[in-house]
Amino acid sequence: MTVAGQKNHYNVKLLKGYGVSINLKDNRICLKGGRDPFTGKQESEEWFVTQIPYERIVISGKGYLSTEAVKLLTDHNINIILTDTYGNLVTAMHKVMSSPTATNYRIAQYDTFRNPEKVLYLQKQFLKMKLESQIQFLRSIHRPEVQEAIDGLAAHIAKIDGAKDKRDLLTTESRAGYLYFRNYTKLFDKKYGFVSRNGGGIKTGNRYASDPINGLLNYGYAVLAGEIAKYVNGLGLDPYYGFFHTMHNSFQALVYDLIEPFRWLVEYTVYKLAVDEPQHGRFIRKDEYAWTRDGRIILDDGLIRRFLELLERKFQTERPYKFKHGIKRRDGLSMCQELTIVKIVVQELAKLLESSRSKAHMRQHLC
Repeated sequence: MTVAGQKNHYNVKLLKGYGVSINLKDNRICLKGGRDPFTGKQESEEWFVTQIPYERIVISGKGYLSTEAVKLLTDHNINIILTDTYGNLVTAMHKVMSSPTATNYRIAQYDTFRNPEKVLYLQKQFLKMKLESQIQFLRSIHRPEVQEAIDGLAAHIAKIDGAKDKRDLLTTESRAGYLYFRNYTKLFDKKYGFVSRNGGGIKTGNRYASDPINGLLNYGYAVLAGEIAKYVNGLGLDPYYGFFHTMHNSFQALVYDLIEPFRWLVEYTVYKLAVDEPQHGRFIRKDEYAWTRDGRIILDDGLIRRFLELLERKFQTERPYKFKHGIKRRDGLSMCQELTIVKIVVQELAKLLESSRSKAHMRQHLC
């Protein structure tokens, strides 16, 4: 999706359909899209790995991957994200860090996991970050009909510090989530049939999206989860030992914890595409989605590609953040890309876990 007068990002590649493949040919990475059912043709491109323009490759189809090509891509920090036909995350492939630092982080993670006081503190911080990010998103779109949600989420945040255990926090999360999505659905035209959040998202299960908005949310969450998993594994943390979603057995719990404060990036992008893009004439068209016999939504390749490119641009937008290094403004904040902020939060969590200092030190890292 090229926008005149703006920097255009193509750091994401979508391979979709039957017969997709990634392999090596003459020392080049060969990327093939699905075979066109009418012409039999396949989109194909070849790159030396040092010249490939993509930071992540999303595969949503049936085909094969060369293990040699996968190793070469992950060695160069190119993330490979595999989804099913409906946008639900299947797996993410990336390089895993192996070092004494990574070992220290993981040992500290296990030690923290066994400390109820530290775990409760982290649970509270994760939930605060999630609700605060939702409030910031709703404020940024300047829509008066969501003021109820902004006020309600602020009231829920005020209750978090007084929570005595995880049960109290889960009750707050559930009520806040219902309030947030009840108002989020108000933003979309009724023609899309988006009345509630459904679909697998980053979870695996029997739920599938039944409307185009939920379908796009699934794809976006899958890409975001793949990026977070890359940072978690890259630092040597154990993705299966989370702190808030510790009982969640269908996905990597720590990744599920860390995705929560950044889901708004996906939700904003879906809103932008479906509601706020009239200047480009790129609303979701009726011919870009259809349903299976059992009511599962199928999205057109062009729509998914357009959405992922828009999400990529959102990942690369900058905003003020409390980064401790680099050039700072007069208010002490640095300008950081959204995806960089995701990486910083994962890094700060790793440092926090390793630290044996007080909760005040923990608060300095994660708040």
